[in-house]
Amino acid sequence: MESAQARREAHIHYTVAFIGGWLGLFPLVNVSHFFGSAQTVNITELITESLGGNWYAVALHALGLFLYAGAVFLATFLPKHTKLNVKLLALLIDALACVAMWQFPTEKNLPLLVYLYPTFFSMPFQWCAFDGAYDYKSSTIFSSNNVRQFVSALTEVFCNGDKSFALKAKFFGATLLGFYLGVTVSWLCWHFFGNAGFLLALVPIGGVVLLLRKTVIK
Repeated sequence: MESAQARREAHIHYTVAFIGGWLGLFPLVNVSHFFGSAQTVNITELITESLGGNWYAVALHALGLFLYAGAVFLATFLPKHTKLNVKLLALLIDALACVAMWQFPTEKNLPLLVYLYPTFFSMPFQWCAFDGAYDYKSSTIFSSNNVRQFVSALTEVFCNGDKSFALKAKFFGATLLGFYLGVTVSWLCWHFFGNAGFLLALVPIGGVVLLLRKTVIK
């Protein structure tokens, strides 16, 4: 049976996934559908640009990888060596990313890869700080594994007759719902307000800060 504490942790996770979807849209609408919350394409292009001898592009991709890896390092290192609340720090970094997204020039007068740098740092830090609930590991910044886990759990419940997977299906389904609600609201804000629409993500970020202050989360 779910405890009240576990439910609160799950609701925070869903809200952070909403923020992940919101901020994750930024490079998609500013960089021709290049996704900034994962490294698969960035590392692939780093390799192909290396093979082609385009060292300027290699440097840009390498810096992106450094930002992403650096965020993972800090989110893993800080809890064990400082008294910093990494969850609150992740939300502060998300808030700073909102401001950076707002300030990026809409004229595209920077190398397009640079537009991914705010998400290259903020998204993995968020992912490490809010990595799941109910003992399930779940990303708040992209959806591939969440879709796999959701479909797998549904199959267990409705096709294999194992009702013990119901909570898992609920959790991963709600995480996906939160993420894509964030994408939807983000696109509407961007459509009407341009990059300033990403500043409005400060509202759910502030909401999670308030939830964390009322909730004791290890």
